[in-house]
Amino acid sequence: MKNRRHIATIVVGLVIAFAATAGVWAAFQGSPAAPPALAAMLPQGALLTIESKDFAGLLKRWNDSPEKSAWLKSDNLSIFSRSRLFGRLGDAQNEFALSAGLPPDMSFLDEVAGGESVFAWYDIGNLEFLYITRMPAGSADKTQLVQMRSKFAMRQVGNQTFYVRTKTGQNRTDQNQTDQNQTDQTEQSQGDGAQGQARTVAFATSGDWLLLATREDLMAGALTLMAARAGSSAAADSLTAEPWFVDARAAAVKDAGELRMTLNLKKIVPSPYFRSYWVQRNVTEMKQYRSAIADLYMNSGDFREERVLLPEAEPQNSASAPDLGALMALLPQHSGVYRAVAAPGVDAVLDSISEKLLQRTTGSFADARLAPDADVSVHEIGSTEDFETRIDAAPLAPPVRGAELAALRRTLAAADLQAMMTVSRTVDARGSIWVPFQSAVVLSATRDWDAAAMQAALQRALEAHITAGGLGLAWKSNKVQGGSYVEVSDSRPLEMAVRGRLCILADDAELMQEILGQTSDAGSGRQPARKADTNSDTQVRQSPATLIAGFDLAQERSSFAQWSRLVDRTNAGPAVQHDGADTDGSGGEPSFFSKNMRSLGDVFAALESERVVERGDGRLTRQTVTYVWRH
Repeated sequence: MKNRRHIATIVVGLVIAFAATAGVWAAFQGSPAAPPALAAMLPQGALLTIESKDFAGLLKRWNDSPEKSAWLKSDNLSIFSRSRLFGRLGDAQNEFALSAGLPPDMSFLDEVAGGESVFAWYDIGNLEFLYITRMPAGSADKTQLVQMRSKFAMRQVGNQTFYVRTKTGQNRTDQNQTDQNQTDQTEQSQGDGAQGQARTVAFATSGDWLLLATREDLMAGALTLMAARAGSSAAADSLTAEPWFVDARAAAVKDAGELRMTLNLKKIVPSPYFRSYWVQRNVTEMKQYRSAIADLYMNSGDFREERVLLPEAEPQNSASAPDLGALMALLPQHSGVYRAVAAPGVDAVLDSISEKLLQRTTGSFADARLAPDADVSVHEIGSTEDFETRIDAAPLAPPVRGAELAALRRTLAAADLQAMMTVSRTVDARGSIWVPFQSAVVLSATRDWDAAAMQAALQRALEAHITAGGLGLAWKSNKVQGGSYVEVSDSRPLEMAVRGRLCILADDAELMQEILGQTSDAGSGRQPARKADTNSDTQVRQSPATLIAGFDLAQERSSFAQWSRLVDRTNAGPAVQHDGADTDGSGGEPSFFSKNMRSLGDVFAALESERVVERGDGRLTRQTVTYVWRH
């Protein structure tokens, strides 16, 4: 368990502290800064770089945080420690320890963490990296690694000395796991997880700098570049000469954040490791970008990420995006999860209306990476005991799925949609068995809506789910303080209000009335009053946002806990009669929603909300994500 904690702490300390910058992205356009000194010391070929102004300070902040303490005790860590990825990281840790002569645990990380630092990743599968950090004079010589230099082979490059040792380890994970899927086989074909894989550890000191690498050529290249930089020579072989890196830095904000990550997406996205472990599963969407850069700014009350994505080709549609301010002004004070998008397609709008307001059924999921099961059973035609089913005539064709949405599709297409906002939230369900959900879809068009046509189309779509021949579906008008709206079906309410070019749809009267109550304030706007908007309002005004989304964790956390307990108990069957840590109380894997995901949410209990703003800036895509923390 102690070894697991060492691995987990390093994973979270580096991945969460660094890869937190992989969230959501935006920033104002600044003038290109001069190439940073750190990147000029890196040889070419890196897949990504992460730079920190004070790595030791960030590491201390993480070690002292309640989030780290909570995560080490969480069910989320318990499940992660059983994963194949965790096992491979453990193997890599053991192989590194064999070559270095000391374990790369938290003590080691604390010892080699300096101030200004850069981490460059060159090979994902083989875990090949180069790390350079600035330490106070004489501090590097006091580290345990440097004091063990007599056990390493000495190498010379120019007038620079470095030390290297290579040992062959044995991968216990792959010995114990023989049932591997196709992805694992692809990874192994590229050198990952081979038994007896040799690991190299190389280190050097140069002035105030400590260098650590897992490849000898990377160490030699870095020392050569440092010598060239000291002699004011041109560093033609450094990372700062690669076009993807140059363009990404030119597009970045002028002032770097506490962390800055630069990614070569053209090489990262095709990697099988990216396809396997990228949780968003949007590889196709990411293929359109060749590089990206992200900055993380850490303030006392919020963290803010500023990201820029650089496309492979010029965007096909360069038309200016409509302003989302009119829709955001209608956002209720308690919104849960919301998303406003400019220029949505008819299919996207139809899917949102159907999923949130019409169907209200459990969604289905199929992993597209797995082939369907082959049906090899023998089907008997007819039966000597069945005299009702005709076998000499084709069966009646079932109704075409989605045909009930045809009228709604035509109405939406005729409206010439400009923007869409979706809102979903839960209500206080204390003392109740189920957690009520409320949803709304707000549409903006370039022309006034045809209310009658919209009512008829919605009724046609709704009746396919709850009635035959339209029985019991009749629109009735309701007047409230914010205006009036129409409602259909008491058993499954659906509200609609039309205000010129705005069409508001909701499945709850209370939510509809709250949105209508905002229409009178649409001119003044409520957006600046929301805490998470302060850092992005100026950017949104500079260039119209193409997407604004947010999640109120403080509001939804307790509802998720109650909902997840019910879902996991239902899926687990009657054997689960308690709220223990395991699925069946026998030491099995913790339940996914109520234990795994909930424990991860509890780790970040101080996180109140998250907000994302995306906008186009010529051929660039800029995004900002703001995390608001409870004081």
